[in-house]
Amino acid sequence: MDAPIVGTYRTVRFRAEPVDAIASDVDLLIVGMPVLSAASRIDPGACALDAALSGTLSQLRAGGLFDGRFGETMILSSPPPPVRCRSLMIVGMGEIDDLDAKQLGRLAAVAMRAALRLDSCSIACLLRLLDPAATKVAQRAAARAMMAGVLTALDAYLSPGPAPDRFAGLNWTFDQPDSAADVLGTIIAQWPAAPQ
Repeated sequence: MDAPIVGTYRTVRFRAEPVDAIASDVDLLIVGMPVLSAASRIDPGACALDAALSGTLSQLRAGGLFDGRFGETMILSSPPPPVRCRSLMIVGMGEIDDLDAKQLGRLAAVAMRAALRLDSCSIACLLRLLDPAATKVAQRAAARAMMAGVLTALDAYLSPGPAPDRFAGLNWTFDQPDSAADVLGTIIAQWPAAPQ
């Protein structure tokens, strides 16, 4: 069952709930990967995907095809079972120790622009702070920045004018802890006057 909608903006419905990187039946699954030197700190969802894809993500990094540099992207179309998403977007997160809320907002904007260009209708975004010791305050700041990044990208892509019909059914799910879900709805409700 889908999580409740935390808000709607320009016909895009936003949710916040845990996302299963393998079982999510979405058009586009977005996963962050840091640089190779931080490989031991990869998100559990990315680790599960790599295992399900027989080490493909690790091989891409080892072969230099994807370095994990900040803002770098790669899209894999039609990943094989058991992965259920139709496309997988890997986003470079750079050095984990340098990753903050503002940078996550920039990465979320990159992801939204790609989702719009790909005409994806259902998107699950696993971008988040990778520090297991991140406080609730830090998680909420990251959620706020990511929503602001997504909304800014949406405005830039669709402005001026109303959203084209092809985006009427767009659903975006953030893989965020419950403690951050209310922040997402607040940003939407206050946009564009919301603090970024």
